[in-house]
Amino acid sequence: MQLHRPLIALSAAVLFGLAACGGDGDSSAEEDITSAVKRGVVGQDVKARCEEVTTKGFIQRVYGDVAQCRKAEKPEPDDKPATGVRVSEVKVDGERATAKVRYVGGDIDGSEGSFEFLKEGGDWRIDDLGVDLLRSQVKRALSSGDQESAVLRDPKVRDCAAKAFLDLPDEKFKRVAYAEISKRPSSRQELARVVSPCLSKTGSASGPGRASFLRQKFEQGVARSAGKDGVPQATIACINRRLRSSISDREIEQIAASGGKVTPELKGKATTAIRACRTQ
Repeated sequence: MQLHRPLIALSAAVLFGLAACGGDGDSSAEEDITSAVKRGVVGQDVKARCEEVTTKGFIQRVYGDVAQCRKAEKPEPDDKPATGVRVSEVKVDGERATAKVRYVGGDIDGSEGSFEFLKEGGDWRIDDLGVDLLRSQVKRALSSGDQESAVLRDPKVRDCAAKAFLDLPDEKFKRVAYAEISKRPSSRQELARVVSPCLSKTGSASGPGRASFLRQKFEQGVARSAGKDGVPQATIACINRRLRSSISDREIEQIAASGGKVTPELKGKATTAIRACRTQ
């Protein structure tokens, strides 16, 4: 269960990493809960994580179905899972239980929060991740400048993204976090709407006469598209210069937030720039 790597690198093993010590409560339940969570980590067993240690309700809420869970949970070469997690305050109430966990090592060392469990088919399974846990993980993940995404290596952009995400109300925060964990394309728009304004921030890669990160990505897309059509580099440079004066960062931000949908008005501006540059 991971937030999408280019934006917020939280690994599946990090979310489930557990080498536990127990708390007060039903010792048998604690052992079963610990065993279930360990199976979600050891050996990066995707089948266990998507079918055996989580509830059906959790899989449906987060991923939509088992197939998407398997796709999202496929291990990545640069995953840095926790080396262990300290468990405390295990509380059992009938068929439900909760526990507090603190992660040790890996990408989000020191993050902590709550897990919820449900007894399903006679087995204790992970039924939810607390919003306190998810918030703690995001803070840890974004506190470092060691980001895969070049955008998030800029401190101003990274700080803006962290604030925009963490300032969301709990319910929306959790929905956006789970959308990232699921890696479903339609869900990715949730996070894009939250952080896209930050991509217009002026940072180390921006300044007088230089494009924002957001515009750089937009212009790179224009260049790739035009290049495939055999448009000369000089013409592509001309097109992007004209688009800088006709399409604002705010309009590009709206494209990002909508998942890449371009309005007829923006298409018209692009067409005008292309025609003008091709006649030069």
